[in-house]
Amino acid sequence: MTGFDLRPSRLKLAPRIGLAILLTVCAAYFLNQALRYLIPPPPFLIVQRDWLVDAVADGVRAAERARQGGEGDASTLRRLPAARQLDFEWVQADFGAGHRPSHLEEGLRRAIAEALSVPRDRVRVMSKIYDQNYTERTVRTAVVIVPELPTMLTADTLASNESSVLGDLSIWVRIGKGRWLTVTPRNVDAPWRHYARVGVGVAGYLLIVILLSIWIARSIVLPLNRLAAAAERLGRNREPTPIGPMYLPEHAAIADTFDTMQMRLKRFIDERMGMLAAISHDLRTPLTRLRLMAEYVGHADQREQLLQNVNEMETMIGDTLAFMNEEARRERVEDADVAALLISLTDEYGDFGHSVSYQGPDHADLPCRPLALKRAFSNLIINGCQYGGAVRIRLCVTGAALVIDIHDAGQGIAPDQEVRAFRPFERLEMSRNRETGGSGLGLSICRDIVSGHGGEISFHRPGDGFIVRVVLPRPPLSGR
Repeated sequence: MTGFDLRPSRLKLAPRIGLAILLTVCAAYFLNQALRYLIPPPPFLIVQRDWLVDAVADGVRAAERARQGGEGDASTLRRLPAARQLDFEWVQADFGAGHRPSHLEEGLRRAIAEALSVPRDRVRVMSKIYDQNYTERTVRTAVVIVPELPTMLTADTLASNESSVLGDLSIWVRIGKGRWLTVTPRNVDAPWRHYARVGVGVAGYLLIVILLSIWIARSIVLPLNRLAAAAERLGRNREPTPIGPMYLPEHAAIADTFDTMQMRLKRFIDERMGMLAAISHDLRTPLTRLRLMAEYVGHADQREQLLQNVNEMETMIGDTLAFMNEEARRERVEDADVAALLISLTDEYGDFGHSVSYQGPDHADLPCRPLALKRAFSNLIINGCQYGGAVRIRLCVTGAALVIDIHDAGQGIAPDQEVRAFRPFERLEMSRNRETGGSGLGLSICRDIVSGHGGEISFHRPGDGFIVRVVLPRPPLSGR
């Protein structure tokens, strides 16, 4: 039975992104509802405008009587009927000019002054419109002032100068010189609860977005990282590496195509290698016959020339097979002491009569293919000895790599010839003499081996010779 599979692992990329957005919105909504239940927002104080004016007037009169009778101001104010909804407090203040009252503030100020029969300059009213996006106004008790109860809070009513929804309201009445009685809405809840609600809400929203973003990013990036790693291994080791199962259909199609390409490349290389091995095998037999026939040539110069040609052909075949075969790549990777390897090569070529010296540490371990590296360094050292005379080998160990400099006293390779130097069968020595120019595969083999270790090979000209620099990356804990 066939049907549409709703499992996320089977969804394509576009529906998966849409699902992530939907989950983010739903999670944010449920988080907001949970926070409103656990930490409810502050209540609204709904008052009639006339009641507010009368309550302020009663508070001022009570404060004046308490002062005249010698009673405590605070205790008197706490006994007022409006003290359950309003806070009365004495403060010392000095108001300067600059505050421009709104219509609502001016109306309340006029009404309170008329109720107390005092000049309007003894009354101050300050308010801020309620804004749910402004935290400082939402953590306090909001005030809804209406002209009468019951009423319908329409847009026209709120736009008038008789009613409004305020996030902050304070009424100041001067009693005495510099002494003011303030009236503010009573906060029934501690403000820190609502600050905590806002903080937890913001942190929760960020966590939801981050988690779902990571889920989407991993769905997209991880398969691409696996694809890039497989391509890197294919380029360095020439061995196909199956990518493995992919959950996104788009990535699965790319992985299948890439795996097919790897197998085709492998088959192509194996076929060419097999053909080259067969040709080499077939050529060795006639070359052996030519060598035997050359021994019967009577003329000494002709016999020598014929044998030299046979030797050149055998050298070319041997070098070609060395360049094309995968012996170095099939060698098992193991921890080897690169410093000891360079020291042994220094001693070996010194025994052959060459001037070779080594500078560097006695030990430098590196996971590598030792035989392949030995062959690469041998080619570089023999080239330095042949074209530059004395060779100095210097090894520098850093936290990220091993840097090996093969420094000779020759002129080296011209900058415009560097690209040609790494091409197979390119011999920059123009005499075409096999004893001086070789077969043109030495640097190609060196670069192939160094690249197979993830390293780089480059040329430098310090002014006192020529340097071939090999950089081999090392794992963070290698050789430590």
